[in-house]
Amino acid sequence: MISSGFFKTLLLGVCLIVVIDGANVGTQRDRSRSPVGSQSPSVKATAPQQENLPVNRQQAAHVFANAGKKAGLEIWRIENFAPVPVERSQHGKFYEGDSYIVLNTKERGGKLSWDIHFWLGEKTTQDESGSAAILAVELDDSLGGAPVQHRETQGYESDLFTSYFSSPIRYLTGGVKSGFTHVTPNQTDGIKRLYQVKGKRDARIAQVEPSAKSMNKGDCFILDTGKTIYVYYGSKSKRTERLKAVSGANQIRDQDHSGRTPVKILDESAREEEIQEFFDELGSGSAATIADETSGGDDEQFEKNIDAQVVLYKVSDASGGLKIEKVAEKPLSNSALNTNDAFILDTVSSGLFSWIGRRSTKAEKEEALKKAQEFCRTKNYPSWTRITRVIEGGEPSTFKQYFREWRDIFAKN
Repeated sequence: MISSGFFKTLLLGVCLIVVIDGANVGTQRDRSRSPVGSQSPSVKATAPQQENLPVNRQQAAHVFANAGKKAGLEIWRIENFAPVPVERSQHGKFYEGDSYIVLNTKERGGKLSWDIHFWLGEKTTQDESGSAAILAVELDDSLGGAPVQHRETQGYESDLFTSYFSSPIRYLTGGVKSGFTHVTPNQTDGIKRLYQVKGKRDARIAQVEPSAKSMNKGDCFILDTGKTIYVYYGSKSKRTERLKAVSGANQIRDQDHSGRTPVKILDESAREEEIQEFFDELGSGSAATIADETSGGDDEQFEKNIDAQVVLYKVSDASGGLKIEKVAEKPLSNSALNTNDAFILDTVSSGLFSWIGRRSTKAEKEEALKKAQEFCRTKNYPSWTRITRVIEGGEPSTFKQYFREWRDIFAKN
């Protein structure tokens, strides 16, 4: 059996965690992906001392008082240890220096269900990320502890998270703590912004340095000059990226310019002088000087799924330290699971599942999150590896699919 003593805020640990209770399900994300413009994750391996953070719980209680009352999406940005609502028109735009809480409320058969995500930018501060985790728990408690909780990091968002937005997620530089001013609608600050659109299936839009050196022939790019928004198709870019680029440009037009700025698409039919106009506005380069598509990274590698052996482990600390015992390999049978114990299913491509027997105590269920994090470190897995906590009797299909047959027999134990 696993010892007790940890709290919900263990969600802030070094691994990505999803909590599933009953029939609620959080989707998985493979841990081989690299974010746009990056080849390695930047999630910090150390967590702040959350109990010392001056989180404004009173303000949070006021802000969350009417949250989750009806179906829809609600987003808050963390500012000075408190949640600040994000206008609906600005949904889908995230600053890499900030942390956010995203609540999706669904209604089915007259009943509401919730998914809470706390999103951490690549350059968010530990104070902000810690506050986001704590405030996500506060929001969870205000909804009776029923929501599924997810931890999302920039570039590694779950499919569930990205499904909330009709246009690709857009990453912008800056944030509350950095001193950068957030982009506001109709702003004419004279700053030119260049965005890279990359991804074969699940494209992302990331702000990059406004220079021809940031470009390559394999991706699409959006240049926002304030007066005109240009969409540049790399000569080797994919059709899906081009569609996402147009969608992203329209999003920038609507979010940042209230729909008033023209969008100019530079495809194969564009005249040479139109192409040169783009580079003149950018301030450097030409179509002939753009780097080869290989400089942007391989899209297959970008979204690669690792096919590897699925292994089931039994986890305990009866001897005073973490003990991991290999129980079975694929093909699996759920007869290997025991209602009195805790197990970790390592699927590699879909991350880890932490399965908790029904007879485990509440403290033991919470402790399982810590054990899953320790398992990540023991296996030298990336800090952004996704973990799903599964309670016996509420196993999602994403968990059951790894067993050759599944019989719901544990209720009889």
